[in-house]
Amino acid sequence: MDKWFYKPWFIKVFSLFLSIMLFLIVNIDNTKNQPVGIPGITNGSKVLEDVSLTVYYDEDNYVLTEAPETVQVTLRGPQNILTLLQVRPQYELYIDLRGKEAGVHYEKVQYRDFPSELSVSPTPSTVRVTLQEKQTATFPVEVELLNKGEIQEGYTIGTPSVNPSTVDITAAQGVIEQISNVRAVVDVSGKDATFEETTAVIVLDQSGNQLDINPNPPAVDVTVPITSPNKEVPVRIEREGSLPEGIAIDSITTDPAEVTIYGPVDVINDISFIDGIKVDLSDISENTSLEVDIPLPEGVEQVSPGKVTVNIEVTKEETREFSNIPIDVTGLEKGRKVVFENPEDGVVDIVVMGSPGALERMERGDIQLIIDVEGLEPGKHTVPIQFNGPQNVRLNQRTINVRINIVEAEEADDKPSSDPDPDTDADPEDENTEDEPDGDTS
Repeated sequence: MDKWFYKPWFIKVFSLFLSIMLFLIVNIDNTKNQPVGIPGITNGSKVLEDVSLTVYYDEDNYVLTEAPETVQVTLRGPQNILTLLQVRPQYELYIDLRGKEAGVHYEKVQYRDFPSELSVSPTPSTVRVTLQEKQTATFPVEVELLNKGEIQEGYTIGTPSVNPSTVDITAAQGVIEQISNVRAVVDVSGKDATFEETTAVIVLDQSGNQLDINPNPPAVDVTVPITSPNKEVPVRIEREGSLPEGIAIDSITTDPAEVTIYGPVDVINDISFIDGIKVDLSDISENTSLEVDIPLPEGVEQVSPGKVTVNIEVTKEETREFSNIPIDVTGLEKGRKVVFENPEDGVVDIVVMGSPGALERMERGDIQLIIDVEGLEPGKHTVPIQFNGPQNVRLNQRTINVRINIVEAEEADDKPSSDPDPDTDADPEDENTEDEPDGDTS
């Protein structure tokens, strides 16, 4: 045995054995002084900033008006556990106010789901929280229109409508008291027709600042009426045929008396009335109401309403006589004269027929008797008299003829003639030459 100590290889083996034993003795002693974990892992600490703080309370009846959103947490324990916690955070810090009533509460911050090897220290450990009872208030929704000056020229914006017209807001009383108005904001730039838009509802305080509140419902449907250029014009009724004998028209009116036309400004500005609505009088024997369609003038986009009611009132026809009514001449060429042969003085007596009211209001100045000699050559002619008079009045006979002689001016006597000055003759196109003018609806 002693001989081995002198052998080099034995000394090397023995030295290696002692080194291994010394290493094991040292590490076994350190392991006994460490907490359970991986051998050689030391304790450490970690501070977590801005950890979310959850508050549990009766959300059906209360509103949380004051509470910190986050807290700081200090963790101490094995370093490997701290590292693992950061990789997979599954913990929670909270305050439980369930069962608490409205008011100010000072509550201890609680925690759960941290590894048991760690010590947890929230900062602050106690926080102030406030609960207020929930209140529900109803507010009307106002519509704010943006860029109203950017719609097309001539178009007008009507009063917007909102559906629903009110919203409910549930919040703490203090928050409810801050609310000034509730709005739906709509942009009308570039719009040229009525449109509907679903718009979010915003809640504003008295300073015009938007509050972080969710109304019920959170959005409303807003309808904004936009109308094209328009104007109101009367409706004219054109009469066809003749009433049965003994009956006179007392009045013809439309309901409504005017309609609204829509279209380009240059088109509607040139329209003064709507005509083309015809009524056949031969079918009228008593007071009658007719519903008729309104024709759409060229270039007009819309007529409102599209129908009107024509009310025709009739009465028993009466007569009235007017004497010495002068006869006017129209259509006479320059350099010629008209000499009346029958009647020689160029005046006639007439009998007119119509409703009692129309006859009573009638005056001599309302009557115009005309003969049209346009195209007639010099010589003797028999021509009919054209009668122009008030609405709902007619001559008692269909035709009154007069005999005239057309002569050159130099052949006429120098004495005043009943011939009107050709320069002042009225153009038949400027006069109403129909038996019953259709320019009035009354």
